[in-house]
Amino acid sequence: MKILFISAWFPYPPINGAKIRIYNLIRELSRNHEITLLAFAQTIPIEEARNSIPELTQYCRSVKVVPFVSFDSARNSVRSYLLPQPRLIVHTHSPEMARLVDETAASDSYDLVIVSEVGAPSVTSLYASRISGVPKILDALEVAYYQDAYYGQKHPIKRLRNGLTWFKYRRFTRNMLQRSDACTVPSREEKYNLEKLKSVNYPVEVIPHCLDIDYYRDSYGPVKPQSLAFTGSFSHYANLDAVRYFLEDIYPTVQDQNPRVNMKIIGGTNQVDIDQLRIDKSITFTGLVRDVRPEVACSWLSVVPLRVGAGTRLKIIESMALGTPVISTSKGAEGLDVTHGENILIADDPKEFAQAVLSILESTTLREKLSVAGFRLVSEKYSSEFMGRKFEELIKKIISLDKMAINS
Repeated sequence: MKILFISAWFPYPPINGAKIRIYNLIRELSRNHEITLLAFAQTIPIEEARNSIPELTQYCRSVKVVPFVSFDSARNSVRSYLLPQPRLIVHTHSPEMARLVDETAASDSYDLVIVSEVGAPSVTSLYASRISGVPKILDALEVAYYQDAYYGQKHPIKRLRNGLTWFKYRRFTRNMLQRSDACTVPSREEKYNLEKLKSVNYPVEVIPHCLDIDYYRDSYGPVKPQSLAFTGSFSHYANLDAVRYFLEDIYPTVQDQNPRVNMKIIGGTNQVDIDQLRIDKSITFTGLVRDVRPEVACSWLSVVPLRVGAGTRLKIIESMALGTPVISTSKGAEGLDVTHGENILIADDPKEFAQAVLSILESTTLREKLSVAGFRLVSEKYSSEFMGRKFEELIKKIISLDKMAINS
């Protein structure tokens, strides 16, 4: 089958959650299908993305990448509120990608279009929606961020602004769903969110983010006692909020009872003034790291104190795949089939979270128990082979329905 794969993220190197999902999905689908990839270069320069194309041609017949038009929140902000589409859609419009999608779709015959967002629908879905006569799957949609930003906001002016954004995104998402033939989400929670929005009769399939387990089996050296790790780019607000929450409300309690504790915050910080955070000499910011495995594998534990956002947290299953125990909020572990006390520790209160951190720092036995159970969970339920099988089943279902519609 010939698949046109249109991605909001250029998936190499696979250094964040979105890229990891897309890279592994393409790798799995390439076993049985011929893939043409069109992608935006996000988080890396366009020149670096183009130089990395050979890394993807082992899985794709053709790969083309264009620069992503960055969103400037200050640009035409007042005027943008009057437009029917979300500001992000308006300001990230890429004539180059729009033209590339149109030309590629017209130049060959495809059996299926997959649009991978790993987030809310964007211009990627918009451009793909103009392709006619070919079944389309929207992959990894997540709308909880905008939904929660509205319902969780108490300030009246900010709530009004967030409500307008959510109204526009709700309408835009519904429109994109109506122009597709199937949709996947990374968690049951996001399935519930989308089923409230969609006005179509096709199912929303839950296909969680998954990993190539073999990629995480290397030896990275000894584990460092008293060390914590957090992974995630600060360009994503949920990560910034999580780190601020941890450093202000949780870490001081841990330090009071364990002065030897230290922490690495792994991820890009270019868009944030880290001096505004509560930091001291025990905290290290690594910046963007192309391979997080050594940093996480050598840490005593990973913390995921997320309070907003949605989807399946790849930072959790990555840590588990590396044998590093995880402490998370309920929000952080949302969408994962985890069990508190068995393969993870869950804590939503700052004091409880701090005590959970201290319990693992002080107990090699507890750390080993969570490490073994976490790795077992990921191996059984979050391998890329599982994601590939689930997607193949969905593709067969959609193609079968399309043929029935043609013959009816």
